[in-house]
Amino acid sequence: MSGADDSLKTILETVIKEHSKDGMDLMDSTLNEEIRMMMKAKIGDVLLERLKSGIMGKLELSREIEKEFEAAVFATWRKPLELLDLLLNVCLEISNDFTSEYMNVFSKRDYAREALAKQQANACLVFSEILHLLKSGFPSGALSHWRTLHEIVCVSYFISEHGEDLAKRFLDYETVEACFQAEAIYENQQNIDCTSLSKRDFDKLKKGCKAMEKLYGSDFVKKSYYPYGWIPREILKTRSFKEIEKSVKLDSFRANYDLAGYNLHGGQNGLLFKLGSLKSDKRVVIPVGPSNYGLADPGRSAAISLGQVTACFLMSESGVKRLVIVEALRNLIDEVCDAFSEIEAEFGKV
Repeated sequence: MSGADDSLKTILETVIKEHSKDGMDLMDSTLNEEIRMMMKAKIGDVLLERLKSGIMGKLELSREIEKEFEAAVFATWRKPLELLDLLLNVCLEISNDFTSEYMNVFSKRDYAREALAKQQANACLVFSEILHLLKSGFPSGALSHWRTLHEIVCVSYFISEHGEDLAKRFLDYETVEACFQAEAIYENQQNIDCTSLSKRDFDKLKKGCKAMEKLYGSDFVKKSYYPYGWIPREILKTRSFKEIEKSVKLDSFRANYDLAGYNLHGGQNGLLFKLGSLKSDKRVVIPVGPSNYGLADPGRSAAISLGQVTACFLMSESGVKRLVIVEALRNLIDEVCDAFSEIEAEFGKV
């Protein structure tokens, strides 16, 4: 019997025992016998095969509908979406050029520039994911991803502000994070039928974590300070993202950040707040698919954040060339925001 079968059997037997406690002796009843026969006959497998045969024929039609809907989304939001594509490629080009320039000129490792370059590269990846969600008509998902982009921006500003020593701590903290993740996997892999992490690899990660503790002190590796143990207490007394955000004066985005979190968690707000729902629709409907409405907020926010993190990376070294590029980026982002606002306004007229 598979792990799934065992789990189902356990659930069924638990239910039967609970009913028995209430005076309903089902352990030897006809219902219990029917359940045992169902388990023996693997009726779930039979049902699954029937579901597959019924659904598989509809998948091709579903794919065609998805393609048509994505084409409709692109037709509606063509200008801002193309500008987002342009912005992404410009930022990738800029980062490649300046990373190559740095590698050719400097021989000594620059931790701040390295950290900011990695942050900018990660921001480009997250931005690309946001762009694909927007093109497919999933604005709430795109806004949720923007939260990550905003976090990257704030941490980048924070590193830029505090310099080389903090940047090194930030990069070294990767060892601590890897160790914490490994501990969670190693402790539970037997329960989830997974043996991907050997004891040898686990011990190696723990050894690396011990080296970081020796280098930076016990605060650096305390789980209670995760994931901000890399920040010294003298820089931030309370180590949290909210304090980082406030420190770099980007807490004006806090309301948007909280709003974007509604669809990341299982709370009530996530049920009702969906960017893809038309404001004129008074019905309480939870959308289960894509929408051609609501792309403006995540699109504008993502453009601004990618511009911020790219500018932060560029200005890690001063120069007229870099200032000119930052100004050009700002103008492109203004175009993006205006294009989204124009189409959003058209929806308001409907």
